[in-house]
Amino acid sequence: MFPYLGDYRDILPYHRIADYYKSIPKSRWLDQCSPLEAHSYEHRPAEEKRQAKYYNQSNAHMKYLIVSDKDFFPDDWFKIMGAKKQDYVAKIFHTTPGNFEPAHKDFFPSFLNNINPEDGSPITEDNIKTVGKKIIRCWIPLTDSKVGHLLFSDDYCLSKWQRGDVFELPSGTTHGFVNAGRSDRYLLVFTAWRDND
Repeated sequence: MFPYLGDYRDILPYHRIADYYKSIPKSRWLDQCSPLEAHSYEHRPAEEKRQAKYYNQSNAHMKYLIVSDKDFFPDDWFKIMGAKKQDYVAKIFHTTPGNFEPAHKDFFPSFLNNINPEDGSPITEDNIKTVGKKIIRCWIPLTDSKVGHLLFSDDYCLSKWQRGDVFELPSGTTHGFVNAGRSDRYLLVFTAWRDND
């Protein structure tokens, strides 16, 4: 399951976010093929390394923008989410029809740099269980759901949402995304340390 955190249309500046990503030519977006880059490094689970051979630039390709410096998240957001404002990472992802992010567990590569912050060792499946509990990751669709847009886990598939809905991607949950539809998908992913102090 992906915990529903609420409707944040009154807090997040969705129109300003959309104006921003629509203004950036696709040639300036960064490229990513998740199974080849983030999901196949040495310390990932064996099943993710095995499945990586099935994915390539043709079926698991997306583009993204880093927007951590765009001030899209007001102070109220951090307070409600129980998240620290310092060092958060926010990215907008663009996925065209016929592409998907394969099933995987989050190791937070762009947030942790594949390093365990507790001792500087490589992040592994074992130590991410502890570190992951200190991180919140929010899945923020930037448009209403469209046919063929799916967020899935081992035993659950999310296929309906409205712009404004925010879901949590809990650490350790195997999940992925499919764009088997007829329209592009835009998504904002927010990652931060939990503010438990």
